[in-house]
Amino acid sequence: MASMGFPEPLDSINIIRECAYAPATATLCSLIIFLWVLHRFSVKRKNTLGSRLPRGPFAWPIIGNLNQLKRLPHRDLHELSKKYGPIMMLKLGSVRTVLVSSSAMAKEFLKTHDKVFASRPVSAVGKYIGYNSKDLIFVPHGAYWRHMRKLCVVELLNTKRIDSFRCVREQEMLLTVRSMWEMSGKGGKLVNLTMFFSSFSQAVMWRILSGTKISFHGDAHGEEIKKMVSEVTAVVGSINIGDFIPYLGWQDLQGVERRMKKVHNSMDQVISKIIEEHQQRRREFHKEHEQQPDIIDVLLEMESLDGMPITKENIKAIVFDMFVAGTETTSTTLEWAMSEILRNPSVAKKMQEEIESVVGRERAVSERDIGSMEYVQCVVKETLRLYPALPLLLPHESTQDCAVGGYFIPERSRLIVNAWAIGRDPSLWEDPLEFKPERFMGKKVDVVRDKDYFDMLPFGAGRRGCPGAAMADVTMNLVLAQLVHYFEWSVEGDLDMTEVFGVTTPRSVHLLARPALRLPTCP
Repeated sequence: MASMGFPEPLDSINIIRECAYAPATATLCSLIIFLWVLHRFSVKRKNTLGSRLPRGPFAWPIIGNLNQLKRLPHRDLHELSKKYGPIMMLKLGSVRTVLVSSSAMAKEFLKTHDKVFASRPVSAVGKYIGYNSKDLIFVPHGAYWRHMRKLCVVELLNTKRIDSFRCVREQEMLLTVRSMWEMSGKGGKLVNLTMFFSSFSQAVMWRILSGTKISFHGDAHGEEIKKMVSEVTAVVGSINIGDFIPYLGWQDLQGVERRMKKVHNSMDQVISKIIEEHQQRRREFHKEHEQQPDIIDVLLEMESLDGMPITKENIKAIVFDMFVAGTETTSTTLEWAMSEILRNPSVAKKMQEEIESVVGRERAVSERDIGSMEYVQCVVKETLRLYPALPLLLPHESTQDCAVGGYFIPERSRLIVNAWAIGRDPSLWEDPLEFKPERFMGKKVDVVRDKDYFDMLPFGAGRRGCPGAAMADVTMNLVLAQLVHYFEWSVEGDLDMTEVFGVTTPRSVHLLARPALRLPTCP
């Protein structure tokens, strides 16, 4: 048969196999070609954007660089940046994270590429504390965030609204001054300034939000709310392993998510009750009462508007954000400011001389006096430089691939800006570790409104900058001016200036000082 030209049986089988495998071979070849083209396109795109990732330390399997973040992460990351540069790539668990530690790089990310990095990563905090990301702080970038941002900036925290609560801040400050004097036994004992700053900040914000007075020192209800706020800041400032190693998240190994749920439920009950009281008042009196509207009144009024509809969940989330974020950051900054004033008597003396040149010794300072007190404002700025309330700005997340500083930054990379390191950068600041308010004298540095100023970032920057910065700034100036105007302050021994890390970075020990009345009368 072979001589007649017929193939051997085995050859026939091979031909059949070849015919059968031909489509599979063609498909495989097509797939290889497709993957090669895709790879070349990806490489070309990366080369267009920037061919390399930022440098960074070796990342261990599973944990990445989490083991390098210890008790004070802002300081740990600052030390790493000295080796790897102002833009550094880390792996926090499985999360690709870009750390920025210089003014120039912060400006690149938060101004030049602001839109790309305007989002927030999904987190347990956003889910359990932020009403499933219905708030303003933790919600990812998108139409909902733009809507909420506009609501806060245009309706709740505009200049006119902030000024409308001026009397609230001034009244609560005078009450605080009187309470300090009485609790000191009229100068005989030390007073806990840490406690007073916290109580003052919460009392002011509670009145602004709800229109009602409550004492956060000595009142059982107020003390309970204060404990809740402390717990919120503790869990928000903790490193939740589930956010960085997702497949371990369901186990809640640290119990952080359980604590988040518990404190959220407690705060939600408090906020829900005050909103219901407002709704009841509106039903009974409608617009007949002439009481100044508080923030909840404004939000409820907007609930029925077509242009900016909001729900009760939105209202609760905004109130939660404003009360917690607007009190802890302010009280922490005041604590550090007074610490430096106590350590530097010459600073207190210069403040007193300036204040007396404006208001004399017969009356209290008002907010409208602050514009004439340049040195007082410089003290606040210098405090914000050395002690930003958030040493590490809340994390951003990129929404697409981009190139920054010649580096390729992939989509969904997390961005952390070390504001603490920027404020102490020796290339920007002479004697960066020294408290020198006069460095700002004669300079038009506006850390609240200047969108191009990145040499210090106490309120963040870009689309995610703090919308409450203006109110925080005027409050801090008033408090410090009033305290050094009414009292001479003294401490026992040397001050412990160590800090503890959290969502804010307060002193590790409470600030205690003794007041001595320097004006004819106490309010």
